[in-house]
Amino acid sequence: MNHSTEFTDIIMSLDELVSACGQERQWVIELIEENIIEYDVPEHEKFTGYQLTTVRRASRLSRDFEASVPAIGLILELLDEVEQLRQLKRQIEQQTPVIEVDIDNLK
Repeated sequence: MNHSTEFTDIIMSLDELVSACGQERQWVIELIEENIIEYDVPEHEKFTGYQLTTVRRASRLSRDFEASVPAIGLILELLDEVEQLRQLKRQIEQQTPVIEVDIDNLK
């Protein structure tokens, strides 16, 4: 495993990725084929720490829910959307002014 100075991230081979996530090589390849792991240059077999995190999340979903690879892709996509909506909600809540009204003075 090397550290990329350009991206300040871990760079690893496919074999290192497979070893780090504790799954079979074919299972990781299925994640790539389903575009769960974005993979730009297959012939170089270089993966980042972000991709490792995604594979580990996928592995937990597979183990905990016995989810198939296509189901894992959908679950991860939905989890990402939920997180984006939560972030948007927090931003809106921070921007929305709070108006306090004293009901006793309205008489």
